[in-house]
Amino acid sequence: MQPAPVSIQRPFRSGRGIAILAVCFVLVSVVVETAYSWRSLGDAYFLVKVAGWILLSWGAMQIRAGNPGGLAFLAAGWGWMAANFWRAIADRLTDISAGQSLRLGSVEIIFAGSCLAVCLTGLILTLVKANRN
Repeated sequence: MQPAPVSIQRPFRSGRGIAILAVCFVLVSVVVETAYSWRSLGDAYFLVKVAGWILLSWGAMQIRAGNPGGLAFLAAGWGWMAANFWRAIADRLTDISAGQSLRLGSVEIIFAGSCLAVCLTGLILTLVKANRN
């Protein structure tokens, strides 16, 4: 008599890579943005980022817990943050065109542009992954 085959079901892990990207992005952007905004942490420009960080963190935690609904939170967080960094770039370009200088120079545009690229990539990957599920 042979033992019955045992079927081990793995918990839902779809989107795990995107969740890891979100956690890494949140860690880097929280440190950089908090240091940059240290004197004005109550400013609306900083607080709007906090909302995006919460959405991304919540989505990553839901994915880790095996909840496929976490993809919706990730998509919302990526979209929120992409819009925020788009605005940041537009504000800086407006300042430059008005003859003003940036506090940290071109590093500000490079950082905001890189964050925008990561957020748009995360959004696209999340939407593709959600569409496949």
